[in-house]
Amino acid sequence: MRHQQLLDKLAAPLLVRALNEDLARWVSWQLLTHPEDHHELTRAVIPPILTRWRCLLDADDTAAATRHRGWVAMAVLLHRYGLAAPAVTAHASAAIDSLNRDVVLSDAFARQSPAIKDFLSTPPPPLTRRPRRPGTLTLLRPGDVVSIQVKASFHAAFVREVAGGNEYPVIEFYAGRFDRPPTFGELSGRAAVRDRGGARFGVVGLTYLPDPANQVRALAAGYQQPPLGTDPGPGEGRYTMTDIIRLQHVIDRLFG
Repeated sequence: MRHQQLLDKLAAPLLVRALNEDLARWVSWQLLTHPEDHHELTRAVIPPILTRWRCLLDADDTAAATRHRGWVAMAVLLHRYGLAAPAVTAHASAAIDSLNRDVVLSDAFARQSPAIKDFLSTPPPPLTRRPRRPGTLTLLRPGDVVSIQVKASFHAAFVREVAGGNEYPVIEFYAGRFDRPPTFGELSGRAAVRDRGGARFGVVGLTYLPDPANQVRALAAGYQQPPLGTDPGPGEGRYTMTDIIRLQHVIDRLFG
């Protein structure tokens, strides 16, 4: 049984593609730090990936079939990259049962479900080489305003520019932590959380809008009110580079 065959059966190509890109990029980076320690690699990869994707997997406003597909895709892709988490495998097994009960996928998927569960329960062989990192591209545009969720908090950011030939957006965070995506009225006249470019970040992997992980939500397009504050001075960095997974730690640090 091949991982790609299982992923194809889910009939969710954008979800699978986005999750695979997140994992390939993050696993590749973490293998530089933990090339021989599989336990530490697992600890470094899975929790931040789940933090991002639980915005979909635990969302009450997302269709149940989408959440179930997400859990199965998560288990299959972790397995592809030589990783596993018992809780994820258990969620995937329950999701397979739910997909079959609701007749969401094909008869072939239902017939092969016992074999799929057995396959995911088998310890995956560790990777022997780093995954190829996906190309970088963003569909966001200057003037977009997005809400980015980390756990139970939401944070608003303004797209200042798109850099590197549409490779990644440069965003700046408004001050304030919200318990749901903020409104225009709450952002009007609001300052940046840090001045002189300290809240500006180039984010590799901030690609899709709508975001298949449900972590990044569109609030506005062509918005004319960026966060208030002083621009960086001569000799000061314009922005800091990061990626969509590290951004979660950045947000914790900015707003913590």
